[in-house]
Amino acid sequence: MKNIVKVLATLLIAIVAFNAQAQDAKAKAILDELSNKTRKYPTVTSEFTFTLEDKAADVDQEQKGSVKMKGKKYYIVLGDNHIYSDGDTRWTFSEEMNEVYIDFTETGDEVLNPGDIYTIWESGFKQYYKAEENLNGRPTHVIKLVPVDAEDKEYHTILVYIDKANMEVSQIEIKGKQGVDYTYAVVSFSTTADYGDDTFVFDMSDHPGVDEIDNR
Repeated sequence: MKNIVKVLATLLIAIVAFNAQAQDAKAKAILDELSNKTRKYPTVTSEFTFTLEDKAADVDQEQKGSVKMKGKKYYIVLGDNHIYSDGDTRWTFSEEMNEVYIDFTETGDEVLNPGDIYTIWESGFKQYYKAEENLNGRPTHVIKLVPVDAEDKEYHTILVYIDKANMEVSQIEIKGKQGVDYTYAVVSFSTTADYGDDTFVFDMSDHPGVDEIDNR
């Protein structure tokens, strides 16, 4: 009987492992297809909602925003904050304070670089196919990303929701280690606009009297 139990246990472990490998391969195939499609876009224009949920502090905040992207360049409007990046320098401008913070793009405490949001999965993550769900009435792939260097991250999991019909990201959820979660939900998405490079650079002359804080 013990031997039979051992054999059954071995078979069950093998079946689970096989299914996990199959699901991982499925996740990779879907993400590869999405990456290949996204890389062909000359630009991306999107409106979205950004939600911050802090369970410990009982905070649930939602803001509407928009983003324009061209390669690694981006321009984001979120509330009265405007964030510009030309790929090297990032300007964070507050209308309310009339202040602009200037940093190198690769530094700072942002949870996710918006310039990478549609290709974040390409490196540094283990990929798992989690489920197929209906999101806003549409069949959606849900893929779980777990960072390889988890100790260096403030989050432990990213869930990517991909519309099954048009193969576009519809939502991204970032699960924080301290119970703070972020959700980026796409409201509209287009790839037909033509942006000049000046779209992604903060122009001081347009903001007389702005207080400049240069952290570079």
